[in-house]
Amino acid sequence: MEDFDIVIIDDDPMTGELTKDLLVDAGWKVLLIDDSTKAVEQIKKIMPRLVITDIMMPGINGMEICKTLKSNPETKGIKVVILSGKSYESEKQRAMMLGADFFMAKPYNVETFSKAIKEIMDNTKKIKPPPPPVISKKNISIRNIKSDLSENQIRLTAYGIRSLGKKLPVSSSKYGRQTLCFSIETKDDILICDAGSGLYDVGNDIKTKKPYKNIWLLLTHFHLDNLIGLPHFSPLLDSSYTINIVGPNDPERSLKDVIKTNLYSSFSPISGKPKAKINIYEVLEENYKLSNNIKMATMYSNHPTTTMTYLLNINGFRIAYSPDSEIWEESTAFQDYNERFGKFTSGFDVLIHDSYYNDKDYESNNHKGHSSISILTKFVTRNRIKSFIPVNINSEYDDKDIDDMEKVAMDIIKKSKSISTVTFMKEGDQKIFEIKKSSR
Repeated sequence: MEDFDIVIIDDDPMTGELTKDLLVDAGWKVLLIDDSTKAVEQIKKIMPRLVITDIMMPGINGMEICKTLKSNPETKGIKVVILSGKSYESEKQRAMMLGADFFMAKPYNVETFSKAIKEIMDNTKKIKPPPPPVISKKNISIRNIKSDLSENQIRLTAYGIRSLGKKLPVSSSKYGRQTLCFSIETKDDILICDAGSGLYDVGNDIKTKKPYKNIWLLLTHFHLDNLIGLPHFSPLLDSSYTINIVGPNDPERSLKDVIKTNLYSSFSPISGKPKAKINIYEVLEENYKLSNNIKMATMYSNHPTTTMTYLLNINGFRIAYSPDSEIWEESTAFQDYNERFGKFTSGFDVLIHDSYYNDKDYESNNHKGHSSISILTKFVTRNRIKSFIPVNINSEYDDKDIDDMEKVAMDIIKKSKSISTVTFMKEGDQKIFEIKKSSR
């Protein structure tokens, strides 16, 4: 087969032939392919230096061709130029995300086209996604906000405690309607647990009231309840922030794929790319150190899809965050998770845990991945957990339903003569915890 420098894939004969003629006149050997379904196979045989492809074509679109070439070790070194009239900014971002070396809009300038291709071929002007802007001293020092916490204090704020229901609720609630999101603050650090719809308010508070520039975001799993607020987190659009996103990998979706889809792809609900520095940490069941004062252990939760529980040790003060987790009834044979989770959380200072169902509803919904209030409370008292906060509350429950759940929990605690306390936090509620010297 004849050697070619450049392969053009375009089903439009006018544009395809014009592009070919310009490049042939510039001295290259060029092959024009008008059937996209045969393109990848021919490219593998020819192994050109450069591929120029349209996006919208019958058969296989240009984005898929780019992805196929760039994900194959044999062909990933071939430069790819996306040439298309579909020149939305989101399409440019998508092309770069899939590995394209350049995006060129139709109609292109015929006088400069060959020169631009030569620069790409010579690797003197390979276009990549623009890097985040350099963080300048001016960006860092705009606000002089200091933490109001002492070294011995931890602040827990509830920004969302609800599940995402089958439809949006129309009634108000004193407990709020936002989906899962909590912040945990120390004098020097902030951790955000899950990216539910409450994350929007966390972002606004950080930008206007908080001193933190290094943010940890802990994602438990990839259900919509826990991710819906991610694209709307305002520090993402500010180059003075560093955002460390922690989460599991699921066989169907990796953490990196989730971040790309929510923040960089054409499916993202926002326009514009993040400017903050983003670090992605994929975690397994292991021990980690987030800062000088914060250690973290992880374990898999009893919940559909790969779901994490985060066990935090902040200078000896221990907080467990497990918003999607089913603790089994005592009478079942499935005791392994209960025992294992109990060993992890025994004696903890705070447990933030799934309590999706009241006892009546749990009877017909057990073994579906969510806990009931009575089973959770008995687990807490049995494992001598000091304080627990039920979360992921069924979106269909009104205030009376939740008040009744709190009474059930308090009655169990009273009868067991336990030291445990229960708090159903409302949206916007804060709790300040003091770290005792013996805990440090």
